[in-house]
Amino acid sequence: MLRKSRCLVLLAVSGLMLAPAAWAKLAKSDRKAAKQMLSGTLYMRLDAPSEIGTQPFGIYYRPLVEISPDSTTTDADRGFSFGVYHAGSTRWGISINDPVRLDELEFEGNEVEIELDGMGPVSDEHTVIKFIHISTLSDFERAFEQAFSRVPLQEEHDDWPAEIKEAIAQRKLQDGMTRRQVYYVTGAPERFEKSEEDGKEIEVWWLRQDKGMKFGFFHHSTGEQTGLSQSIRFEDGVLVGVGTSGTRSGFSLDD
Repeated sequence: MLRKSRCLVLLAVSGLMLAPAAWAKLAKSDRKAAKQMLSGTLYMRLDAPSEIGTQPFGIYYRPLVEISPDSTTTDADRGFSFGVYHAGSTRWGISINDPVRLDELEFEGNEVEIELDGMGPVSDEHTVIKFIHISTLSDFERAFEQAFSRVPLQEEHDDWPAEIKEAIAQRKLQDGMTRRQVYYVTGAPERFEKSEEDGKEIEVWWLRQDKGMKFGFFHHSTGEQTGLSQSIRFEDGVLVGVGTSGTRSGFSLDD
């Protein structure tokens, strides 16, 4: 069982109210193929925050990242929450290009919840993401390609200089990096600004500083830092230093 609360009665009643097409799901053989696809070491193509918290039965994780065959959404603009029997917070523990491996997998209708353990430098982290609108193995494959790589992301670019690849591998920023190369180190900025100075396109990113609260069975911790610069500056798409307004939700590498 995944580490989260279930309400079986509610799901059963809701299922009676939904059209059959809404509950289209993977065949047994496709589920086996999907699980095999998730085997071995994978590398995140995106930041993978999740809600982590405590409840009477222990630690739970709730997905904040939903990936369909065609798009990705992240519902992580939340802070600490608590009640009589629970407490929870967004945890930014596993980021883009971090190595992960499958912990648990659950198929429910046309949704798939994927729990992941971090590896290497993030071996003490855990997260969960959700694939949605998954009715065929092809749907799963398309969602998989948005979420995971079989190799570190920089290794997919044969034309990139060796020193740039090495800097990305070490999670270090280097002058001359492109926006995508920086993104592989920092993930999406919390906010950004675009402007023009002396005929140059200027873009400034403000980067996440706090990973959020972390819960254990007998303790919790706060204040863990990402180690990223507070802000960085691009001129004509090239990183030159630290330093149109927008937020994470409006950020796109294709702009």
